[in-house]
Amino acid sequence: MMINTNYAEIVANAKARNATYVSFDKAVAPINAITAEKDTFTLSDRAIAKMNGSDFGEPAPTYINPKTAREFLTENTASTRNDEESTQSSKFNTMMLSILDKRLGIDREKLEELDAMIKAIADDENMSPEEKQKTIEKLEELREKIIEESMDIQKEATQTFHDEE
Repeated sequence: MMINTNYAEIVANAKARNATYVSFDKAVAPINAITAEKDTFTLSDRAIAKMNGSDFGEPAPTYINPKTAREFLTENTASTRNDEESTQSSKFNTMMLSILDKRLGIDREKLEELDAMIKAIADDENMSPEEKQKTIEKLEELREKIIEESMDIQKEATQTFHDEE
């Protein structure tokens, strides 16, 4: 059975007239076929060549290093997987370090500044090795002191919290 009535058009006409009901008994023009201007399709290169009366031939692919599809896919997925894993790993490490810093009360910015100073001193060619060693030791002591102070503050905060309960 073929439906010759366009019910969507009937409803649209009723809405346009602000009708309170729709009557499907009244005949509406049957569904029109798609006109040739609106109907499109795509011809393949082979079909176009046949229409023009010429032969169609695909050039044989040339390979510099022939590989099987499995080898190619394995290489691509391995490199993609390594990139994704390294990105996820670094994000995970950063997140875990941030959580640990918050729990211990450590100021990561101060520690990064000290690390940058240590690196700058280690790379400084104007200082003697003994001076470098002494300065780096002092900075390492300062670093440990900052960490200990942060941990003490966190312990006091935890004790205060538990005392209030």
